[in-house]
Amino acid sequence: MNKSQAIKLLESEGWTQADAKRALELINFNTNPDEITIRRAISSFAGSELNNRQRLQAAQKGLVTKKNKEIERTHQEYSTKVDQLNKYQKQEREKYEAEIQRLSDRNQSLELQFQTITSQNNELIQINDSLKKDNKALKNLIDAIKLKLAIDVKRILQYEDSEIRKALIHIFKSTLG
Repeated sequence: MNKSQAIKLLESEGWTQADAKRALELINFNTNPDEITIRRAISSFAGSELNNRQRLQAAQKGLVTKKNKEIERTHQEYSTKVDQLNKYQKQEREKYEAEIQRLSDRNQSLELQFQTITSQNNELIQINDSLKKDNKALKNLIDAIKLKLAIDVKRILQYEDSEIRKALIHIFKSTLG
């Protein structure tokens, strides 16, 4: 019997392939052992040893299954958290984009108001300059009138009383129009 036939024999009796290979490691298949030799060699692996090994394998499979479920649960939790964070990030982005748009609109409105005020300010500066020129011209005119009045009053004071009255009446008539 060769090694592959021995493994198939043990598998037909409920052994796993890995257990069969471990049990057959000590057998020299170059001597072409018979079934009885193989059964004697594997007898130390049969019975309680095999049951013990299979129980350990079942426990390991249970641990693996438990770990896989824990990993899946953790994966689902993280997926949920990532989805929540993505949703929160999207909401925040939309909120900030709306705020930026509102501020941009407000900025444009203020810029328009600023341009209007600047234009009005320039007009007022021109009007103010014009008024300053007009005020200066009026001041010069008033100064000229005062000077003429002072000259006329000085001249009047040189006249006699009746002549003073006539001259004052003449000055008042000329200043009143």
